[in-house]
Amino acid sequence: VFFKTILSIGLVKFNLLMPCHGFSVDTEQPIIFRETVKSFGYSVVQFGSVGAPLQQGGVNETGKMYKCQMALLAPQVCGPRVHQTCGEYIYLKGYCFLLDENLRQIQRFPDQLPGEIQIPADIVFLIDGSGSIKTRQFSQMKTFISEVIKRFQNTNTQFGLSQYSDEYVEHFDFLLFKATPNPDNLIRQIWQLNGATHTATYIQKVVREMFLPEKGARSDASKILIVITDGKKTGDPLQYNDVITEAQRANIIRFAIGVRTLAEHYR
Repeated sequence: VFFKTILSIGLVKFNLLMPCHGFSVDTEQPIIFRETVKSFGYSVVQFGSVGAPLQQGGVNETGKMYKCQMALLAPQVCGPRVHQTCGEYIYLKGYCFLLDENLRQIQRFPDQLPGEIQIPADIVFLIDGSGSIKTRQFSQMKTFISEVIKRFQNTNTQFGLSQYSDEYVEHFDFLLFKATPNPDNLIRQIWQLNGATHTATYIQKVVREMFLPEKGARSDASKILIVITDGKKTGDPLQYNDVITEAQRANIIRFAIGVRTLAEHYR
């Protein structure tokens, strides 16, 4: 009887102390972050992994995941989640892994990373070379255009450049740009026209004559016109409203960059 009693107690203790699955997140007294700080957005998951979905890393990098050895107090594996914005779409650049309870890989997705996506663009600069533009400002225009073109090297972008006053000069089209190894040589030799400022007239001319296949324009490319001027239109027989509608019908995206002196800024 005594042996049976001890055996029964042992079975009860064994049943009471059977191993069970635990839960490591404190739900009774959670820490709540109310401000945008580095710790905000952190999550704790099983298998010793810690996610930091809101942590900012390098360019186009959002979120990190760490697997930590608590004794070392240092991350052992870091897998950033990288997104790339391209037009209206956002692409995830990185892998996600599904693991089992023994940390063996079950699945990886995507199977392979998407390649670099480049949207073709045909960009025309139309610069104001009239007499109201000072020589120093005209030189700064040329430097600015040269630097912009350098930023788009090795991309699916091509450029054209025209200058206007009460006259018009087409300095290079898309075909010449594509055939020139160093576009700086095309820009360096540009001279200022001087004269009156017929901005609307020559916007219309660019819209009608620069974005053409015979000038190297591409049917699948975004068409962009960038006008650099001080805004002082003089002696122009056309108004801006006369030409804007035509540019819109041609699906040409338009930007204007203003030029002015420091004295004009504080006037």
